[in-house]
Amino acid sequence: MADLVSFGDILLIMLPTHAPPGHEQEGVRPAVVVGLPERAGQPRFSTLLVIPLTTQEGTWSKKTPRLYPRLRAGAGGLPRLSIALLDQVRSIDARKVSSYLGSLTGKEFQPIKEALKQIFGF
Repeated sequence: MADLVSFGDILLIMLPTHAPPGHEQEGVRPAVVVGLPERAGQPRFSTLLVIPLTTQEGTWSKKTPRLYPRLRAGAGGLPRLSIALLDQVRSIDARKVSSYLGSLTGKEFQPIKEALKQIFGF
């Protein structure tokens, strides 16, 4: 999978339902690739680390733009302005990928990379 997918790619993925409902993204939605486990060795399963996106914007995203960076419509093939939910990093089975939408430019991906460094303490 790592040879087919790159950091900053926007993929359409399927996320399962969660309990309790309402706090984690579910269903078919775009996500940004932020991790490729295959780069560190041979994983047991083909997985990707992704950040789900939402088109819902609120005071929560405006108060903390570093944690919720905005991606303009057209960035990476996104049809609408989207918010990257950096507090919802996920590992997904590569089989949950429905399609490839596009790739973020280095400039578009940079705020996500910088915030993840802070979140993970790198």
